[in-house]
Amino acid sequence: MRGRLYGHGHMGHIHARRLSERDDVTFDIVDPPKGQPAPSGPLPDFAIIASPTTTHAAVALPLLRAGVACLIEKPLAATLAEATALAAFPRLSVGHIERFNPTLAPVRAAAGRPRYLQAERLSPFQRRGTDVDVIADLMIHDIDLALWLLGGPVREVRALGVGVMTGGADIVNARIELDGGVATLTASRVSHTPSRSLRLVEEGTYWSADLRARTLHRVRWGEQQLAPEPVPVPPADAIVAQLDAFLSAVRGEEDYPCPGSEALAALSLADQIRRAL
Repeated sequence: MRGRLYGHGHMGHIHARRLSERDDVTFDIVDPPKGQPAPSGPLPDFAIIASPTTTHAAVALPLLRAGVACLIEKPLAATLAEATALAAFPRLSVGHIERFNPTLAPVRAAAGRPRYLQAERLSPFQRRGTDVDVIADLMIHDIDLALWLLGGPVREVRALGVGVMTGGADIVNARIELDGGVATLTASRVSHTPSRSLRLVEEGTYWSADLRARTLHRVRWGEQQLAPEPVPVPPADAIVAQLDAFLSAVRGEEDYPCPGSEALAALSLADQIRRAL
């Protein structure tokens, strides 16, 4: 299969490296500001959109209308209206990469039903990504995980946010009551030390995950055991796993991972958090 990679910034470089390691695809890089225009000729079999969020709709809509399968980096779009237009296409997947983090594989395999989720995502300040606020930049990962692991619909949202370096919120704490449980999310992009931690409580079990270091501990409190036990995390690359799933869908072998409807739900909840600030 032949593909196109739109955008050759931070995430674009990562995608390019992983695509170049595959023997089942070839691809062109498209980044007009860097002197890399789209090639002439037939449309590709698939496209990966890793350009700035504000350009996602303009880049992806013509491709989707032409029937090209697209993987769009998170967040899906800059506005709910753009995201709604994109989500209408069935050959769309969105890069909510934490779904493919191998740290969560043992949690999913245990087949429990989490009722409480606590996530903390901290990052040092970088000018890259400040075209959106911290909710769309960082918290969107954990919003997606809350909807994916707990399940909606949303009942209540409370939030507090602080602007530090940009015109929007740079630190946000949100409490979300869902039909499937409660999530408390914290995101900051002005922290000295990066961190991506996740805690899940289900009947009889407490999970503590470091999504950055890829370590996982379990407490079997239902068995009166309060000492945390380490859980082996399978060696895997989240980008590779995501590309495997997306390309399998392009070939018609399975459904698209993280379809547009689910990414739209995450953006809708992000908007509710933004309104609650």
